[in-house]
Amino acid sequence: MNEKILIVDDKLNIRMVLKGILENSGYEVSDADNGKSALKLIKGSHPDLVLTDLKMDVMDGIELTKRIRETDESIPVIIMTAYGSISSAVDAIKSGGYDYITKPIDYDLLKIKISRAVSEKKIRKENAALKEKLEEEWGLDRIIGKDPAMIKMFKLIKTVAPVDSSVLIEGECGTGKELVARSIYMNSRRKDAPFIVVDCSSLPAGLLESELFGFEKGAFTGASARKKGRIELADGGTLFLDEIGEMSLELQAKLLRVLQERQIQRIGSLEYVNVNFRLITATNRDIKKEVSEKRFRSDLYYRLNVINIKVPPLRSRKGDIPLLAESFIKSVSEKNNIPPKKISPSLMDKLISLNWPGNVRELENCIERMMVISSGDVLDEDLLPDELEDEGASTRAEAQNYNLSDIEKNVLIEALEKSNWNKSKAAKLLNIDRKALYNRIIKYNISVPNGPLSS
Repeated sequence: MNEKILIVDDKLNIRMVLKGILENSGYEVSDADNGKSALKLIKGSHPDLVLTDLKMDVMDGIELTKRIRETDESIPVIIMTAYGSISSAVDAIKSGGYDYITKPIDYDLLKIKISRAVSEKKIRKENAALKEKLEEEWGLDRIIGKDPAMIKMFKLIKTVAPVDSSVLIEGECGTGKELVARSIYMNSRRKDAPFIVVDCSSLPAGLLESELFGFEKGAFTGASARKKGRIELADGGTLFLDEIGEMSLELQAKLLRVLQERQIQRIGSLEYVNVNFRLITATNRDIKKEVSEKRFRSDLYYRLNVINIKVPPLRSRKGDIPLLAESFIKSVSEKNNIPPKKISPSLMDKLISLNWPGNVRELENCIERMMVISSGDVLDEDLLPDELEDEGASTRAEAQNYNLSDIEKNVLIEALEKSNWNKSKAAKLLNIDRKALYNRIIKYNISVPNGPLSS
């Protein structure tokens, strides 16, 4: 379905010229000669974008923009203005407009601005729909992703959450393993009982043991009173052991006994305490390798790995980066009480091109940093931290090992196949004109099935 654009201008000839240009670009276009008529059309047709003149008699562009925001704040508004009225256009943007363009209009630039605006609106819509779906169907509103691997993971979470089987979550640092654990808990029958988190990598073995099992008064120097351990506190609920791969072999043996007997002994006590909890663990290590190299007990591994969930790294689901970035901008804006900002196309391209070794957490921190230090309304690539720029340079250097011509040729063939070898449709898919497409077909000597290409 083509995006719908509403043109608002009190001059008929301008509306007709713009309508012809935008319809040729594949948009569904309607028009209105004043702001009041435009508002009536918006209520009935819900356009994807409004392109309005700034100065009109019945209702000017600034007032129209404000009214559109009141009607449907998701509709982007682009203001057309004479060069001498740029300050007024900026005022319109402060009132909720998306962007402005000066007259005489550069139509190529206008099409770029429109394409960018409707794309951003689509991302926001997808993000909102995805969050709603995850929250309603799976209770996973804090996990964002539309990649097939993520959807598969969501379905698995929904399936295993109601049972009490142990779950082992595997994934690199920063992929969101704790969010997955919390989502399982929130969808479980234990969601009204405690969710107890222990980071096994943050404490040495001795302290970790006392943290898990608790202790009696006088059990060791400094034990001035009885303290319940995290396992005991999780009774009736869920115990989440993060970075379980860091646990010592000695403590692994004690944890295994707890899982077998469903009892614990506080340090310094001879009494056993019955415990009933669900165990969820997570690790960024290759646990199978740890088992084979005798650094992790195989019997404990099989106890933990009843259900296995692998969280994909961000570099394998780069299509989710725009959704994640949009979500992080919103959360940072709310947390710091600062206006939301837009991401420039060049920055978005850079964000998608990076490998993100720190995964979602690294992307979130990067977005927050740029939001805080930026003085403008748009985040651009010059705000990226130096270390990310260095990583990008390294990534580009590695990319030189690949044949870019082969990549471009494969993209061309894929577009032609999708369009049934129709030049016009293929060019539209690739966002290039037919002549450029034809030149590339000749350049790469692409063979055409069943004779010449259709128009």
